[in-house]
Parts: sequence; C-alpha cells; structure tokens
Amino acid sequence: MANTTERKEKLSIYLMKEGSFTADEFVKPELAGQKYTFNIPGIDSILYVKRESPAHAPIWTRIFTEHPDGPIVEFGKSSNVGAVLYANLDGRSFLISFGTGFHLINGELTERDFGLRVTLNAVDPEKLRSLDKASYDDNPLNSRTQSSLEVDIFDLQANTESDLVYAVTGACKVPLLGTHITGRDALTLMVETKLDGIPKILAKTLELFKSPLPIAYSWIDNVAKVRDPDTIKILDLLLDDEISKTGGNSVWLGEPEIVNWEKNSGYSFDMYPSSPRHQTLCIDDLREYLDSRSIEFSLEAIKSISIHINDENYRSTQSWPAYRCIHAEIANGNDRFIIRNGSWFRIEADFIAEIDKRLANAKVLPSYLPPYSYANEGEYNLQVSKTAANIHLMDKNNVKTGGPYDKIEFCDLIVGSDNFVHVKYYRSSATLSHLFSQGAVAAEAFLKDEDFRKKLNLKLPTHIALVDAAIRPNPSAYTITYAIATSKTLPSELPFFSKVTLKNAISHLDALGFNVALTSIPLDPSLGKTKKFKPKVIKKKR
Repeated sequence: MANTTERKEKLSIYLMKEGSFTADEFVKPELAGQKYTFNIPGIDSILYVKRESPAHAPIWTRIFTEHPDGPIVEFGKSSNVGAVLYANLDGRSFLISFGTGFHLINGELTERDFGLRVTLNAVDPEKLRSLDKASYDDNPLNSRTQSSLEVDIFDLQANTESDLVYAVTGACKVPLLGTHITGRDALTLMVETKLDGIPKILAKTLELFKSPLPIAYSWIDNVAKVRDPDTIKILDLLLDDEISKTGGNSVWLGEPEIVNWEKNSGYSFDMYPSSPRHQTLCIDDLREYLDSRSIEFSLEAIKSISIHINDENYRSTQSWPAYRCIHAEIANGNDRFIIRNGSWFRIEADFIAEIDKRLANAKVLPSYLPPYSYANEGEYNLQVSKTAANIHLMDKNNVKTGGPYDKIEFCDLIVGSDNFVHVKYYRSSATLSHLFSQGAVAAEAFLKDEDFRKKLNLKLPTHIALVDAAIRPNPSAYTITYAIATSKTLPSELPFFSKVTLKNAISHLDALGFNVALTSIPLDPSLGKTKKFKPKVIKKKR
C-alpha cells in the first residue's frame, strides 16, 4: 500500500516590508543566480536560487592535507545549496528560505518580529519549550531558557518589566502550521505541504501577525527594542534636532556600563596630553570640546569621537563611542522612545503611566546630607561619616556570604541606628540600577539570613549591633534610604529604565516590611568645573 503521508517541509518564512518594492529588491543581487517563475494558485511567485559556490573541501581538512609526510586523504567536497521563494499574497510580500537561502534575503527589508508575533498568537500558552530574551536593566544581557517539558512563559523565567522577548518556541494550536512553531523575525515551521498549500499557510500567518497579542503576552509590547533601520534613522534625526536646536538640554551623558570608580581619575574626549580630564561626564563639556575644535555640536560629530576613562597616570583604561554614552527620551507622535547604550527602545505609553503612578507615592525626604563634591563615592562617604557622631561608615565593609552574591555591601552609611543609607552619584541608568539592587539584596539578607546577621554584627558599633543576631529583626523598625547625588527631581525626572528598577526595588522592600525612602544629595557647583591636566614633563638641561 502506498504511503499517502506528505513529507514534512521546513519553511522559514519572512514577511517583507510594505512599499513600492520589486521582488528583486528583496534579495541580494550579488548572491542571486537563476530565477524561475512557478505557477502556484493564489500567489505570484518567483524562485531565486543562490549562486552556486565552487565546491571545496572544508577548511578543517587542511590540518591533514598540508602535512608534508601525510598520506593523501580524500575527504570529499561540499557546496552550500540554497534558494528563496518570493510570494505575493494580496499585496503583501513574503520570502521563504530553503537550505542556505537565507543568505539571499535583504535583511533591511524584513518585517521585524513577524515570526515572534505569529508564534505568540499560535502557540499554546501552557506549552512553551524555549524563550530567548534580553534584559535592559544594568548591562543588556542576552539569554535563552529552555525546558524539556512544556511550560508557561513564567516557568521560563520571563520578567514582565525587565525582559525583551525576541524568540519563542512551543506547541502550536493551529493545525495548519504544524505541531511546533518557532518565531523571531522569521517564522519557522515543519509542515506537511506541497507548493499549492503554501498560500493558505501564508494567509494564516498574516492573519495571526495582524491580531492583537493574547492577554498573557500583552506585556511584551511594554518595551520593544527598535531594530528597523529606517525607524532608527528617523529617531537619530529627531535626536540630532534636539541636540542642534536646544543645545542638548534634554540630552545627557552617562556611562553605558558599570565601571570601576576606584581607578577612575577622570574623563577625556581624546588622549592628548594637553586635553582636560573631567571629573564627571557632562554634555556641556562635550559641547565645549567640539566648539574648541570648530566642530558643530551635532549627532554626526558625537558619533565620530570616543570618551575615555583615565587612570591616575592619565592612561585610557576604558573607552566607548560617545554615541553609546548618549541618554535621551524622544517623543515621535504618540510614541515615546529612549536611547540607552547606543540602542533605541519604544516604550508603551500605558507602561510609562503605570510606572509613574506606582512611584507617585514613593517617600521622598528633604536633603539632609552634605553637598556632593567628589567624583568618587568612597571619598564622599568617608568625609560625611566624619561630620556627625550619629553617622557610621559602612562603605566597602563587605560581608562575605558564600552564597550567590559572594559578598554583600550592607550599605554605605548608617544614620542613627535604624537608617541604612545607600549613596550614589547619578551618572546613568546602569549605576542607579546597581544601587537599587544592592539595597534590596542587602535588606533581604539582613532579614532572612542568620549567618549574614552574625557576620554583620561584628562590623557594627555597639549602639547599632543587634542584641541577638539569631533573632529575626523587625523590618518595620528600619528604613532603607536611597540617597542620590543629582540635580534632578526624585523620582519623576529619573530616566525611565531607572524608574522601572526603582519601582521593583521599592515593591520588593515593601513586601519584606521595610520602610523605604529617597533623598537627593545636592551637587557642589565646583564638581562639574574641576578639571585635571597631565603634568608637563620638564627636560633637564645637560
């Protein structure tokens, strides 16, 4: 009896951008060889075959074939065969790649997240297998979580407020699309079909792409990384207007990643001996630098230079393109966009409103610490601890735990006996995220970890130390204070990503039962004006 079961075909489907593009523009001409027209009912179609590369032995074989005394070994030769099928369905263009045909696709003309959105609408929410995500708190981290069992999205450790989801695999509940489905920019299916069945598959994917996401996944639209080149160009133009027309008053500089402040002696925009080293990163200093070289203050100019961290010997220990240090929040119509670490993000308006609403009730205390006049928090904390008898220095007095955090800095200052203060000079979202996380982790260890309390007690003065470290303390008797050296209004003028991490930290500490407060530390006017210059080497006369 003949087997009537259709062979399963792997289809990698890309939805292409709308516009007056020809089919040829969707493929890379330098890689395309022959093209053929197929008569498939319901779609206009063209098959592009990848230009055939000369067959060759794999590179790894050379370690054997180039040996002067070795035998002649016949490894065989390989050739990468590939093709893409262009399909136009009711005015929308698709490319379906086969083999290595994905090399042919003009990536700039693909519809971003097409596969992801189709998958989220087609997958069973309780039967996911894999999740690719990136964080936007602190340094962006890419990761994949996967399970041998079918689970929901939260079992794959998705955080609704700090994760960008960009790929999902799971069991498909739409029979036409097969039993399992994977989506990111492309949609990957294993289906039983022939060419005549492709129009129905494409029609279904387009329907799912246009459908709103299920409620279980609606949070994925809260924050989306902008990857479309055309949109990025528009946002860069808006940013350039903001810089050029207003002088960059709503644009600021900040370190794009966590740095070692102890070895940071200042910042410079080049490494010439005569260049000033600034104690802090400031947009006005960058403007002054460009003006001194008769360069117009613009985004193009900013993209052309680097920012260096200098050590005490005026050597560059770390550097970034200045563009990566730009922070700004830009409105384009009803959409809000944020640039951070050289990447643009679109923020859902309702998500912004929700975060602002949650922070509206945050307790903000009047400033009570001395003005901040140091580029290094350690120097500031040391000096503050000398100003009053009721302020105890805890900065760098870490408690080794042996757990997942290895060592924990309990706080920077203890004011009185019950106010644990964490101090940070505001530089960027990353530095504040670290501050908020540190406060939450330390407070939780203090409350839940008896061994941590015993080790901490040895570092505390007698008037602060716990009577019995074995007894769980009453969290309502203590306040966790985030003291931020900044001229911004707290918390409303903090960068959006900092607001998200602050909201999460406050929610966590509230749940533990601690009191939580914010306070600003005034900036000493001299802080931004202090500059250093590399000493000139005076040659002795012989």
